[in-house]
Amino acid sequence: MLAVVLGWVGLATQPWLAVLLAVALWAPAAAELLLRTTIPWALQLHYILFMIGGPFAGSALNLYGALPVWDGLIHFDSGVMLAWLGMLLVRRAEESADAPLPHWFSLTVILFTPMAFAAAWEICEFASDILIGTVSQSGLEDTMRDIVAGTLGGMLAIALLVLFRRPRTLAPESLLTRRADIRET
Repeated sequence: MLAVVLGWVGLATQPWLAVLLAVALWAPAAAELLLRTTIPWALQLHYILFMIGGPFAGSALNLYGALPVWDGLIHFDSGVMLAWLGMLLVRRAEESADAPLPHWFSLTVILFTPMAFAAAWEICEFASDILIGTVSQSGLEDTMRDIVAGTLGGMLAIALLVLFRRPRTLAPESLLTRRADIRET
């Protein structure tokens, strides 16, 4: 509705994108139903805030054009959010196997999750520019900056996990337990 009103008063907006994004906000609920799992509220909230700040405010309301640094911040934040998703994937794998995964493997999955999504996102932007004439990318430097920002966000999430054992609702149990705790038992 906001995008429609802003477009009506003459500001550059994309109301059709706002409608698509309203539908995309239901992705966590759909994932819970399809995968028969629960997604912790922290990850769901982060996803909603990401969708509002990134695609909605950035694209539909044209904040990317008004504030150039916004794109880098959104890609960095997506790295944090997707590393959280990687943590949840590892946690669910450990729960399913009823056994801890090796730390090196868990941390690799957690880091590669935002990296893979960043690369896939940039491929989709490239395809969109070529196939339907959007202007999502402004060159190789923009693409690489976006991938690096997402990767750095993922690395921050891993640092918070390793140093502070946070976020507890998403992190695999094996990564929440300190090595000294394991030796004592």
